[in-house]
This record gives sequence, structure tokens and C-alpha cells, in this order.
Amino acid sequence: MIDRAFDLFFWPFRAANPAYGLAVISFLTGLAAVLVFRYVSNQDAMRRIKNRIQAHLLEVRLFPDQLGVVSRAYGRILRFTVIYLTYNLKPVAILLLPVVILMVQLDLRFSRIPLRPHDSFILKARLAEAGALDSDSLRLPQGLTLTAPPVNVPALQEVNWRIRADEYGDFLPAVVVAGQMFTKQVVVSKEITRLPVERARASVVEWFLNPGEQPLPSGGPLRSLEVNYAPRSVDLGYFATNWLVFFLVVSLVSGLIFKMALGIEL
Repeated sequence: MIDRAFDLFFWPFRAANPAYGLAVISFLTGLAAVLVFRYVSNQDAMRRIKNRIQAHLLEVRLFPDQLGVVSRAYGRILRFTVIYLTYNLKPVAILLLPVVILMVQLDLRFSRIPLRPHDSFILKARLAEAGALDSDSLRLPQGLTLTAPPVNVPALQEVNWRIRADEYGDFLPAVVVAGQMFTKQVVVSKEITRLPVERARASVVEWFLNPGEQPLPSGGPLRSLEVNYAPRSVDLGYFATNWLVFFLVVSLVSGLIFKMALGIEL
């Protein structure tokens, strides 16, 4: 449900520069965070505490040569700072889970670039037990072509296949282990879309951090299947940067703008 909600949100930006979709979601994130602080935290108490901290800072500046006054002022500053931070715990706790979900979804879409026709990639299978898989263990749909024999790495219990994408589409190559077939999604597209890199064994962490595909059976012969998509940079004209840097900067700036415009204490 969460995957589909984000798919719907980013659908208008699927063919645009990633900066546009990221800018909108970053702007809304900054606004949402400020509103949570506005309606969840005790704004009046936070203002009073901040005023007291500023008063004691002024006390330090006015009486720098009086050690006792300065020491007491610093002690009160420390105490009121701790109290001020405790007022932030509730809104931060409320924001924590949504922000983690948001970061996972953004990473799923903006951290890597989909394959294009004629691109080659590596499909990596990690085995639960040492063993060998040959080319007959791989089933490729039309649109994907095996370009080299499989490479077995016994020390790591993994097998790598080099594959070429021949056309646009979503493909499900399958690896056959111990008579069981396991598929891994491969995306060949020119649009911004979900790109699940790894399909690993079922666990709460795997379900949460890799939501793009159903996890592998927890007791199966495979530990994971992985596709090596190329990393993506957000092009800003004069320079390019990682999506996370762009998101953090824009969301923080927008949050500060809304904070000042609405007179909200953070």
C-alpha cells in the first residue's frame, strides 16, 4: 500500500529531472515537520524556556568577571537546555517512523538508474550452502540475454551471471536451486521508478528496508538475489549531487522558512 501511494505521488514526475520530484517531496516534508512541532509540542513552554536561556546568556556577557554569577548562569543554561530538548522528544518520536519510511521509498527510486536497452548488468545469487550453479540454473525471459558463462565464487557462496538488456520492460529472470525457482525483478526503463536492488530472505528488517519485492523464503536455499544498477546523481545544472544531500538541504531550508513564517518554535 505504501509502495503504491508513493508510485502515485511520483507518477507526474516519472519522466522529469529527479530534482523536480525530490524538491516537491522535500518541501512538503519540511512543512509537515514544522506543523507536527506546532500542534504536538508545548509552544508556550518552549518560548519561555528559550527566553530564560537567552537571559542567562546575557547574564554571562554582562558579568564576565564575576565567577560565581557566570558559573550559576552556565548551570542554569545547561538545565534549561535539557528541559528544552525534552519538549522536542514527542514530535521527534512522532516523526521518526514516517521519515524512515520516506527515506526508504526515496532511496528505492532515486539512488540508482534503471537499465537501458543494450546495457549489461550482473545478477548475483548468494547461496545458503556451498554449491555450484551453471548456466542451466538460470531462466531468462525474452528481452534479456546471457552474455558470459556464470562465475562461481565458492568462498563467498555466490554465483554471478552477466546479462544484457535487449528492450524496455520489467523482467523476471529466475534462478533454479534444489528444484525451486526464485525470480528477481529487473527494470529496463527511461523513467523514474522503483528499483529494488536486492531480494533477500524474509525478516522484519528486510520487509522494512527492501519493500519493492516480496522477500525470499526464510528457510530456502538462497540468501539473496541482487542486480547491480548504476548509482544516480541529481543534476542541478552547474553540479550534481546525491539525492540524500538534495533532500536534506531542501527540507531543512523549507522547514526554516515555514518556522519563521508561522512563528513556530523548534
